Amino acid sequence: MMLLSWANGLLYLILCLLAGSGLLLELRMDPEDGRPRIMGMNADDRGEIHFLCGLGLVVVSLFHIILNRAWIRGTLAKTKLGYVVIATGIVFIAVLLLWPADASWFPNIFD
Repeated sequence: MMLLSWANGLLYLILCLLAGSGLLLELRMDPEDGRPRIMGMNADDRGEIHFLCGLGLVVVSLFHIILNRAWIRGTLAKTKLGYVVIATGIVFIAVLLLWPADASWFPNIFD
């Protein structure tokens, strides 16, 4: 149980770092030259921190799911809706992993 508390706290901190670095990148950076420098870092440096925080969030989330696997099995597997939730999650992961990196064939509705 102590390990789960640490995982919860770590998830919260990483999520805060991820949100903060994303907001800095979006709201405080000039995309032309990467200025202003905040805390001695430009947009590329903070983008790398943002990416690493995202990876950390995925790793700690997977660890959190592993720690809670008994609860997940007991709660979600009791109903048909639980199986739908599990199947939908697997489909989301598969689509994101298999989506082509070059989507130039996809119509861009934002231009």
